[in-house]
Amino acid sequence: MSFGWLRNAIKALLGLSVALVIGGCWDEVDLQDVGYVTALGVDYKDGKYILYGEMIGFSAVAKTEGGTPDKSPVIWIGRGEGDTVFEAIRSLIKSSQYQVSIEQLKSIVIQERAMLQINELLDALNRQRASRYTVWMFGTRDEIEKLFTTHNLFNRSPLISLLYAPHLLHEQISAYRSMNMQMYVQQLNEPSITVLLPSLTAETGDWKQMDKPMKLNLLDGVFLFSNRSFIGYMSDNDYRGIRWLQPDFKHELLAIKSDGDKATISVDDVKQQLKAIAQGDHVRFKLKITIKAHLVEMGGKLSKQELESVANKIVTKELQRAYKSGLKQHADVFQTRLNLYRYHLSYWKKHVSGHDWLPGGEDMDIEVRTILQSSGKYELQ
Repeated sequence: MSFGWLRNAIKALLGLSVALVIGGCWDEVDLQDVGYVTALGVDYKDGKYILYGEMIGFSAVAKTEGGTPDKSPVIWIGRGEGDTVFEAIRSLIKSSQYQVSIEQLKSIVIQERAMLQINELLDALNRQRASRYTVWMFGTRDEIEKLFTTHNLFNRSPLISLLYAPHLLHEQISAYRSMNMQMYVQQLNEPSITVLLPSLTAETGDWKQMDKPMKLNLLDGVFLFSNRSFIGYMSDNDYRGIRWLQPDFKHELLAIKSDGDKATISVDDVKQQLKAIAQGDHVRFKLKITIKAHLVEMGGKLSKQELESVANKIVTKELQRAYKSGLKQHADVFQTRLNLYRYHLSYWKKHVSGHDWLPGGEDMDIEVRTILQSSGKYELQ
């Protein structure tokens, strides 16, 4: 019996396998020929889009096994300008010397001047397949180049920074909710939600490398959007009360001062409840905040009841300021319209939907209850 047909079949399969392997290499791209943009900054001046692209060298991203870190420059910043977003991207690519890719894009920073063009900007960025909804979103009042030329502690990868990993800071200081593209677009398309886009800035002097001041990024407020339109900006001082309303709250510290005595409590948990009370064509709201904390620092002789009472007053004052500051800019920062949409749909349809509706300055009752669960090594009265 002849097995020639079997040998021929095996040869054919081997030949096909080799052809498939060779064929798969024709479009291979050498990584050293590609420049990967990891952060994109968008500005708008004199009717033109100005884009800034930040690229990070692979040596800065790779883990260092030992020895002295490479101190050579590892960040490159490019600038492009055009009448449209993609004309600006083309201008950015034109002088890059490399193939430029945004498939590794991790952060987008929008300058305040460009926020009036937010719909055109989002349309351009999300129409092409390389963009991802997982990128972090920020706004800024600073020049983009200032944000992209900051330093890094311990000469670590620039990816371990507020620009690229804002969720790391949120674990210790939960004042600002990190926002990715998916969350931003989702909230922007919801007519009952006021979007609070974190504002990024750069400051020099808080940290030093030996005797040299370092420039580092930090969050200093929020930009407000509603119905896909830019409303305005809220500074950190005005915004501060919103930290007690964060749905994914992790941790905060609260300084207590009373008649010369000082203390610090660590807030471990916050529960929020917003209730609407409709009275005919008018509606009032009651916000209840329950804070669970423990004492971490004491400078005086405050009792447990005094600590809780002062904390209640501080948080209430912060919330009142945030609420009224938002209303001054015609912004619903307590999301009262969303509350009506979810729980009082008939009222929402009649008074809110399609109307320029906001609650009044005196229509918010705030009740704060602080529970001091532990005093640590301190004995309190």
